[in-house]
Amino acid sequence: MLIRILALVLCSALFTPANGQNDTESLPIVTKFECPKYPEKARSLHIEGVVIMQITTDGHGVSGVKVLRAAGVLAPYAEANVRTWKFTDHLPTTFTVTYDYAFEGNYKQDPATKCDAKMDLPKSVKVSTERPPIQDSPRPR
Repeated sequence: MLIRILALVLCSALFTPANGQNDTESLPIVTKFECPKYPEKARSLHIEGVVIMQITTDGHGVSGVKVLRAAGVLAPYAEANVRTWKFTDHLPTTFTVTYDYAFEGNYKQDPATKCDAKMDLPKSVKVSTERPPIQDSPRPR
């Protein structure tokens, strides 16, 4: 019987998020941020994709960023943008955020955020732009 109780406690501990990670109720509220833009370099190279980052806060702002997954040249732009975030006072925490860069046309400006991106802060950011034209390569003579 004691072994079953210990197994139940161990399983419960393994499947409970540490420090409230990604627990929506414990995520800090973003109060200030810069609007993300589609990087022109990535656009011109026809690069779209996802950047997933682990964010650590100090109770007021972003104190650490660890890129967990990134597409091409997008990571530095997503990291620079997330570092502009300021939060309401909260206990220091760690959570993940996903930036999605896509060629879905230009989004209309959101009246609440005043940004041309779809944002569900601090969980996700989606930035879109028009697909750049495909350039014909010169034909050999």
